[in-house]
Amino acid sequence: MNKHWKSLAAALALVSVLGVAGCGGTQTAGSSAKSASAEAEGKTNMRVAYSPSLCEASTVVAYEKGFFKEEGINPEMINIQGASETEALGTDKVDGMQTLVSKIIQPIQNGLPVKLTAGLHTGCVRIVTRPDTGIKDVKGLKGKKIGVSGLADTATVIAQRALHTDGIGVTPDNMEVEFVVVERNSLPQALKSGQVDAIAMTDPVGAIAMKEYGFTSVLDTAKSPEFKDEYCCSAILTAKFVQEHPDLAKGYTRAVMKGALYVSKHPDEVAQMLHDKNYVSGDVALNAELLKSYNYVPSVQGGYDAIERAATQLEEIGIVHDVNAKALADGAFQRFDGLEDTPSL
Repeated sequence: MNKHWKSLAAALALVSVLGVAGCGGTQTAGSSAKSASAEAEGKTNMRVAYSPSLCEASTVVAYEKGFFKEEGINPEMINIQGASETEALGTDKVDGMQTLVSKIIQPIQNGLPVKLTAGLHTGCVRIVTRPDTGIKDVKGLKGKKIGVSGLADTATVIAQRALHTDGIGVTPDNMEVEFVVVERNSLPQALKSGQVDAIAMTDPVGAIAMKEYGFTSVLDTAKSPEFKDEYCCSAILTAKFVQEHPDLAKGYTRAVMKGALYVSKHPDEVAQMLHDKNYVSGDVALNAELLKSYNYVPSVQGGYDAIERAATQLEEIGIVHDVNAKALADGAFQRFDGLEDTPSL
C-alpha cells in the first residue's frame, strides 16, 4: 500500500466529508443477509461494497440479476456508510465498489491506491432553491448561502465546479458564496426556513425536496449542458485486487456495466425491485423517473474522460494542486483487453 496513503487512512476514517457515497445513500437492512446468502452459495471470492441508493443501482442489479455469477464472482455484499467508503478502499477492507468521480480525485492525488475502470451513468446531483429567492440560475448564487452536507461532499464539489464555470469565486482567497454545513436530511428544512438560499444535494433527496416543498432547480447534472454528458459515477477497484486478480477485476467491471445497461432498459422494474428488497426507500414512481433521467448506458472511455475533465477543473479551482490531469487519469484508470466500451446484455 502506498506509504503516504497509510498516513491518511486514520484521518479519512474520522473525517466524514471525505466519503464517496452514492447519491442520497441511506442505511437499510441488508448487508448481513447479503453476506449470508453469498456464503450459502459457496466461498466468496470478492468483497463488493455498496451504499443503498439510486446511484448504485448498477451494483445492486449486477448482484440481483446474476451478472456477477456469470463472471465467476461470488461476492460478499457489504453495506458501507458513505463516509467510510474511501477508508474501506484504502485499508483493503473491500475490493470494489462504485464511486463518484469528482469526489475521488483528491484522494487519488493524495495516494489512494485504486483503479477506476468504467463510467456507469450521468446525473444525480442538483442545486435547488425557493421560488421566492429570485435565483434563476447558477450565476444568481453569487453572494448567497448554499447549504451542503459537508465541505468536501460530492454535491459541494459539483457546486464549486459549476460556480467556477460561471465566473463565481469558490477559493479561500476569492470566496463569493458561503457554504453552510447542514445535516443531510435537514437540508430541505434549512432551505424552507430561510437558513440558506439554496441547497446542493444528491438524489433522491433533491428530487423529493422539489416535489414536497415546491423548490425550483438551479442546476441538475442530468440536464445541465456542462454536466449531462459527463459520467458522474464509476466502477472502482483497489489496485491490489486488480494486480492480484485481473480476471475477476475485469469480470466485476463487465458485470456492473451490464447492471447499468439493465437499469437503462428496465427502469420501472429496477425501481420496484430496489424498493421491494429494501435497497432504496421513497416513492417508486419518482425513483423510476430519476433512473430514467440518468444516462445509464455505461462506457469505458466515458469513465476515463470524466476523470480527466474533473481533475482539470479541480486544479483550475484550486481544490487540487500541481496536477497533470491526463497523467492522473492515465495512472488512475485501468483498461482491460477485450472489454467492450459498452457490453451487451
